[in-house]
Amino acid sequence: MIKVFLRAYSSLLFLDSIYVGALLVAISFLNYSVAISGIVAIISAMLFANLVNVKDEYLLKGFYIYNSLLAGMGIGYLFAPSALSLLFISILSILTFLLSFMLNRIMGAYGIPILSLPFAIVTIFSYLASLKYTTLFSSLLNKSVIWDIDLPLVLSSLFKSFGTIFFLPNNIAGIAIMLILLFHSRIMFIVAIVGFYFGVLVHSLFLGSITQALYDVYAFNYIITAIALCGVFLLPTLRNFIISMIAVIVTVILADAMSIFFNYYAITVFTIPFNLTVTAFIFMLYLIGYKEFNYLPLATPEKSMSNYLSNISRFASNKIKIALPFSGTWNVYQGFNGAWTHKGAWKFAYDFVIKKDDKTFANNGHYLEDYYCYGESVLSPVSGTIISCRHDLIDNAIGSVDKVQNWGNYVIIKTDLGLFIEISHLMQYSLLVNVGDYIKVNSIIAKCGNSGYSPQPHIHIQVQKFGILGSETIPFCFGEYIKENKVIFNSLPILDESIKSVLVNQHFVEKVSFFLDEEYIYDVYENNKKISKYSIKVKMNDFGEFYFEDVNTNKLFLYTYLSQFYFYKYIGSDSYLQDIFKVIPKIPMITAKVKYDDYLPADLIFNNYKLVIAQLLSAINQDYYMKKYEYSFENNILKSEFGIARFDTHKKGFKEIQFKNTILRIQENEKI
Repeated sequence: MIKVFLRAYSSLLFLDSIYVGALLVAISFLNYSVAISGIVAIISAMLFANLVNVKDEYLLKGFYIYNSLLAGMGIGYLFAPSALSLLFISILSILTFLLSFMLNRIMGAYGIPILSLPFAIVTIFSYLASLKYTTLFSSLLNKSVIWDIDLPLVLSSLFKSFGTIFFLPNNIAGIAIMLILLFHSRIMFIVAIVGFYFGVLVHSLFLGSITQALYDVYAFNYIITAIALCGVFLLPTLRNFIISMIAVIVTVILADAMSIFFNYYAITVFTIPFNLTVTAFIFMLYLIGYKEFNYLPLATPEKSMSNYLSNISRFASNKIKIALPFSGTWNVYQGFNGAWTHKGAWKFAYDFVIKKDDKTFANNGHYLEDYYCYGESVLSPVSGTIISCRHDLIDNAIGSVDKVQNWGNYVIIKTDLGLFIEISHLMQYSLLVNVGDYIKVNSIIAKCGNSGYSPQPHIHIQVQKFGILGSETIPFCFGEYIKENKVIFNSLPILDESIKSVLVNQHFVEKVSFFLDEEYIYDVYENNKKISKYSIKVKMNDFGEFYFEDVNTNKLFLYTYLSQFYFYKYIGSDSYLQDIFKVIPKIPMITAKVKYDDYLPADLIFNNYKLVIAQLLSAINQDYYMKKYEYSFENNILKSEFGIARFDTHKKGFKEIQFKNTILRIQENEKI
């Protein structure tokens, strides 16, 4: 439970680190009353959670406990520790824990974080209740700060605002907290400072006095608002930076309005302006599906941004991806917003034909059989269930179209992800599937025909909103295809472009099918001299993710999808696994000689100041963070500027990996 205890402290800075938590515990003792009260509050909440058998995984999330910590520190800031005040804190910390649990279940359904709202609510009521408790009031306004330093107001206001986040309006505390933030996240550090001074500037314009704005005790709300909306709940981009500054202005106005009202009852505003502002922004942005919403917050904004950019650049996680509905080489007959169809609600669709000598037909093209694609197999572009189909319509003779049954013979597939794919103009009576059938990607489902509104045989494919014929279409891309011996991932070919479908090499698939607990042992050579051994094992975590792990517990996560094997995440320090990631980020498991591009994140390529610069610039342009590199694959050999990887003709795994002056060569008697 020590982790729960320390994470509660680090969560106040939107960080997840037990080391940060330990430092913040130490800093809190600049005011022993705040420190002791905070500790008592956390212990009380944890004991209550244990009493009612709350699962540990709930507590490890942090936010169930940190509100109790805030409530304890808030009361400790006003009242000196005593048996009565500590009892008061214990009860209120339990109430805060209960409220945190309740609000998280209610607000979580709408994607809204509880932030520090439970703390603010409970502390307001506790302050009101304390007005009647004369025995408690005897220790009011305790100021147990050990010592401080004098600084100019323009700096002191910033440092004290940072300290106030922990009820320590103290320059030393503020400087220490800022240094912690700087060490862990340069983005949070910069956003916090800019947010603070921007809020002060706006406030001074309203007040007519910069001095009065700098003395405002609620200015710390500007800091946490800016951080929350540009790095924590939203990605750290230029757009979100602007949004966060707008939110800071809202916070300024709310803080002033609420302070007038609350002062009448001698209650402080606490973090309510921050809570109301951030909640309002998050609620709206979450519901509208804002594209730069941080759906998977990681330890720092830098890591969240790295994960987001990697998913976008490498795997196009922001796009709907399907496979090509054919094998072999075909041509784009019509794309999105076509010349004669694919308009309006149905603009997101593709048509394909086969061309030879720049013609789609042989002879004079008067008969259906003259067309190269007529009767060719149509493949399922996804795995899913057939929910609607038809195949009784005749194929139009060349020169005529069916304007009544526009879609002709068709099939609609509901994918495993709940999407709907429609393929039209199929050959009469060629369907090999029925409604209710489950099919796998690349399965033959019918033959290419000329039914419906079709002037010549072709395959029409679209992704649509609903599972009914004629539904509105939505954008998509093709997961992979070959163009001029280069594999193109997650893209769309242009009009008349000739592309080839990817044929999976099942023999190679077996080489990179790694199973749990397998071990691979390599001899390590530097400058052609054997220096050591290197062992990696295949393991799996609680989320079902497979990864390689070495003796130093560095982890390289791997995945196989259709015709691709790739590494997608690295956790650890400098190691050979990190080099393997760069040499073999992705492998198309195909027979042909091909080239392809892949994008690698800056934290895999750079170190020190170059990485910091790349992380900061990525907020403006992701190209600064994700670097494109070319790879070539032929005869079981993968080459790039990072090195060479060789695969054994018969055995599984990587036979040899070469990078810089180092070679990893698998032992002949390796244990598998």
